[in-house]
Amino acid sequence: MSHSHDLIHCKNCQNEYHGHYCPNCGQKATTKRLVFNDIFSELLNAFTYFNRGLLYTLKMMSTRPGHSVREYVQGKRVNHFHPVNYLLLIGGVATWIYIHYWDDLFNMGIMFQNMKSKEQKAVMPFVKKALHFAFENYTYQLMFSIILYGFFSIKILGKERYNWVEGIVLHLFVLSHSELIKLLLFPFLFFLKNSIVGFYVQSMISSLISMVYMIWAYKQFFEEKSTWSAIGKTLLSIFAAAIVIAVISGFGGFFFSLVGDKTSLINAVTDGK
Repeated sequence: MSHSHDLIHCKNCQNEYHGHYCPNCGQKATTKRLVFNDIFSELLNAFTYFNRGLLYTLKMMSTRPGHSVREYVQGKRVNHFHPVNYLLLIGGVATWIYIHYWDDLFNMGIMFQNMKSKEQKAVMPFVKKALHFAFENYTYQLMFSIILYGFFSIKILGKERYNWVEGIVLHLFVLSHSELIKLLLFPFLFFLKNSIVGFYVQSMISSLISMVYMIWAYKQFFEEKSTWSAIGKTLLSIFAAAIVIAVISGFGGFFFSLVGDKTSLINAVTDGK
């Protein structure tokens, strides 16, 4: 039988307890003065935990995405990489790649090769400015898409079983991993450099794979018994979110047209009349 003098006084939260760790905050019962080696030990532990959580999440999202996220929502979370960190990591990598390699892989002049040179000079700076803004804020775009997909998927497939936040968590994992799949396909553009056809083919294949992945994840997460029902409801959710994104993107394009070189653009459209 333990006596009161055997109680350990937690140095972190002042809780009194028995054992090797505080049940209230997780603080170790025994600590020692820090030495130089402790810096590297803590760094190694943090790196190991980071890798373990990331590798586990990558494995789960590649083999059983919907089941894995449903278990996370239900409380099985200790081994998972945090969903927001997952988005920030993949979104950050995507942003860096798009900003640094887009100009090398794709010649904007090919897209406007049928335009007159005067029109190209007016339109291309506007398009480049819009793309640069989009790439710089790519993670924010993903976050906005996640919020929309979370809302529509819960309304269409959730059947009151899940709330909006849980729908957002689902898409923090699913859309982030879908973006990772797109990044894995991105190097194929090196073989199709400066090819407008190759660009569209690569984009279509990436979109198709992402869509199939989302259907797979939705079917597992929402436990849809019918594959055709999962396909229909997933496509409906995607379509609903895409409409909202398209409308907002249209307003964004209008905004850029206001802050761009309006005189050059008008002259190009009217042929200087």
